[in-house]
Amino acid sequence: MRHTLVILTSLLLLALVGGCAKTMEPAFPTSTFPPPITTESSPPTETPLPTATKTPAPSPTPTPYQPFEAVVTIDDLFLRSGPGFLHEAYWTYPEGETVEVLGRAPGWSWVYVNTSNNLLGWMKLELLDLKGDFYDAPEVIPDGFVIVKGHMYTPNGNPASHITLSLTPAGGEPGDEDAATTDVLGQFYFFLPENSRGVWTLEAGGYGCDSSAVNAACNLIGVFPPAREIDVKESAEIWINLQMTSD
Repeated sequence: MRHTLVILTSLLLLALVGGCAKTMEPAFPTSTFPPPITTESSPPTETPLPTATKTPAPSPTPTPYQPFEAVVTIDDLFLRSGPGFLHEAYWTYPEGETVEVLGRAPGWSWVYVNTSNNLLGWMKLELLDLKGDFYDAPEVIPDGFVIVKGHMYTPNGNPASHITLSLTPAGGEPGDEDAATTDVLGQFYFFLPENSRGVWTLEAGGYGCDSSAVNAACNLIGVFPPAREIDVKESAEIWINLQMTSD
């Protein structure tokens, strides 16, 4: 009887437990999704390429001027203290004498030289046979002078090269006259002594066959302008432009 009661009790407990149990769904891992994209993503930033740096080319080293020789073409050529006929002449040199060209004055008239007896001074360009290029010589602008300068132009407005001009003081003697020749740019320069004053007359009166103002027969194309009077004042630098006219 006791055994039968124990069995019944056990069955009753099993029934109660079974009735209270819930059916459980098998467990699976839940998938996690990213939130929806609501804005358009920015494009990836481009990494700038390195800028090519140019290596500067080395600057050419100027070639030092090498003085060249010139030969005197007349007897008793003067060596002067300045670039002009109005400056002191303190030595003369015979035809065939060789000098060393150290520089040139602006225009086409005077060169600065060193002589065989080691004197420095100025000689007239047209009376020398240069053994080098005149324009290779460094330009030297001397101090302490009254400068009269300017241009000469052809009738069509181009520079008139190799035109000779004279500059004479009013009431002066023939030996008081200075002369200058235009260069390839038509420029002329007079370097008067620093005490020069008063009215001077500027006049064109000659040319060379290598002038840009002549034809193949060495005839002047056009007519020189009339003489001009200029007032030379203390410490003045005077600039005058002249132009030829048609025939």
